[in-house]
Amino acid sequence: EQNTINVAAGLALKKKKVFVYAMAPFISLRCLEQHKCCSAIMKLPINTIVAGIGIGYADSGPTHYTTEDLASLRSLVGSNVFTASDTVTSKEIAKYLCKNDLFSFIRLDRDPQEDLYSKNQINSSTIKKGYIKIKFNKIKNNYLILSHGKQFFRTHEIVKNNNSFKNKFDMIDIIRCEPFPKQLVNELKNYKKIIILDEQFMSSSLYSVIGEINLIHNLNLKTIGFFLKDEYIFDNGGRESLLDKYGLNSQKIINTLNKLK
Repeated sequence: EQNTINVAAGLALKKKKVFVYAMAPFISLRCLEQHKCCSAIMKLPINTIVAGIGIGYADSGPTHYTTEDLASLRSLVGSNVFTASDTVTSKEIAKYLCKNDLFSFIRLDRDPQEDLYSKNQINSSTIKKGYIKIKFNKIKNNYLILSHGKQFFRTHEIVKNNNSFKNKFDMIDIIRCEPFPKQLVNELKNYKKIIILDEQFMSSSLYSVIGEINLIHNLNLKTIGFFLKDEYIFDNGGRESLLDKYGLNSQKIINTLNKLK
């Protein structure tokens, strides 16, 4: 994987459009120095597909889980970090990067799932904007659910299937968290409380990202975070079982949403 990034740098220097693909833990953390020296320092538009984020490779153990990649990839100067929640978004990210020379990471889930969006909902303008907002009604809601990837899909299913939640929550799918969408900063101020979910350790999660934005812009946001416990996972039992055990328990999320008035 390290040498793959070195080869990609050579191709990029020859003005080739380069996409690199590999399993998430190895093409992100194992290659971090190559990404820094080849892509970041030399400002080369290498696009890296990070496949199987979070605990997508369930039951493979901590060597195959990618529970801290978001913080690592965001820390690279000039990086653009995308996370796709469905295939429609993935395709539009690919189209956008084919037309724009960016140093980027495209974080994908391993598990297949249904599409959230229709083809006319997502386009290059959406990808450039960096997020998509879902409202289930026309009223002003006090609460926002913010996530990306599988956890956005998972929580979207919870809200969609509960009529009382539809009248309480808006949802935002963050497609690009680095650099953070400028327009979204102003939107966040409109909510009484923000519920943030991410399949990462706390320090690497969207909860930490929003905390950073909160401090930088002095937004005084009230947040509730759901993320993975800060411990390496050696258990087996499948992804849903591990999510429930290590911080992203569906029933606990539902109970928390129910308590918000």
